[in-house]
Amino acid sequence: MNDPPRTTLTAFFLLCQKDDYAKTLLYCDVPKYYTWDASEKVFKRRIQGTAVHVYPNIRETDALGRVYTVHPNNFECFFLRLLLHTVRGPTSFEAIRTVNGQVCATFREACQLNGLLEDDDQWDATMSEAATIQSPQD
Repeated sequence: MNDPPRTTLTAFFLLCQKDDYAKTLLYCDVPKYYTWDASEKVFKRRIQGTAVHVYPNIRETDALGRVYTVHPNNFECFFLRLLLHTVRGPTSFEAIRTVNGQVCATFREACQLNGLLEDDDQWDATMSEAATIQSPQD
C-alpha cells in the first residue's frame, strides 16, 4: 500500500518529531525559521537570518506563513485550522486532537476541550478574516 503524498502539514508533523525547536512552534510560524524544499517535500532550517536567542543554530526571518482559509461549514477542516493556530509542535493528527492526555474523536471536540469554542470570539475573528479576504479590490 502506498503512503499518501506528503503535504506541508504532514511534513510539519515529521519536523516536530525530529527537531526540538520545531516543537515550540505553531504551524503558521514555521516559515520564519524553516524553508520548504518542494523537491524533497521537507522543511529545512534557514541558513540566513538573525540567530534566535538561546538557539544559535536557528535563524529567523520575517517570512510569513499562510494557512488556507476554510469555510466554517466545513466543520472538521475548520476546527483543524483553529487547532493549528493554537497547538504547538504537534507530531501527528492524533497529537493535535490530544488534550491533557485525552485523544479526542474529532477536531471539534479538541477545540471544545481547549476552550476555543466557549464564546463567539472565534466566529467574530473568522468573519473579520473572511471580510478582509473576500472584499473587492479597488
